[in-house]
Amino acid sequence: MPEYAGSDEEAEKDLIAYCEKIGFDPEWVDPDKWASSIRIAQQKEYGFVQARKTIFSDQEDLVKEGARDARKAKLDSDAVDLLTQINYDRDLKDSLVVTILKQCAAAYVGGERVNLGLGGAPMDRGAYTDLRDEWTAAGDLADGGVFSDFVSHAPQNKAALGKGQVGDTLAKRKVQGNLLVRVAGVRFNMHIDIAN
Repeated sequence: MPEYAGSDEEAEKDLIAYCEKIGFDPEWVDPDKWASSIRIAQQKEYGFVQARKTIFSDQEDLVKEGARDARKAKLDSDAVDLLTQINYDRDLKDSLVVTILKQCAAAYVGGERVNLGLGGAPMDRGAYTDLRDEWTAAGDLADGGVFSDFVSHAPQNKAALGKGQVGDTLAKRKVQGNLLVRVAGVRFNMHIDIAN
C-alpha cells in the first residue's frame, strides 16, 4: 500500500516540497488541479506517488511548445496593451517598470520561475520609493488587461527576519523590496535589493 497523507495540510506540505525538488513553482498549477492532487495524496490506493505524478505531468504540460505558444498569444492579445501604453506615458516610459514587466512577461511565456530578481547594484531607498509609485501608476493603466494585481512592499531586512538564505545557494539576502504582479493569473514576484 502506498504512503498517503492524513490531512490536506500534510498533502500540501509534501507536494510543495516535491515541487521545490523538481524546480517547479506550484503557482503554475490550476487551483482545481492542485486541489485534486491534494485529494489524490490522501487516498490510500494512490497516495503521494500518484499525486506527485500529476504534478510532474503539469510541469511537462507547461513546457510543451503548444502551451508556450498559447501563453504568448494570451500576452499578445492584452486588450489594454499595457506595455505600449507605458512606452507612450511620459512618467513611465523611462522607468524600470518597463524592464520588470518585460522580464515577468518573458518568464510567463517561458513557463519559468515566478520569483525573479532585478540585477544590478542595490537600489537607493528613494529610487525604490519612486519605483513603487510608478508601479502603482502602471497598475492603474492595466485595469482589465492581462497584467493585474500590482502590489509593492516596503523594503524589509530579510536577514534580520531569518529569511537571508536564498534557497539552497550560498547567496545571502539583506534588505529587499518586492514588486508583485499577475500575468494572465500567474503571480510573479520581482525581488529588488535595496542599499542600506
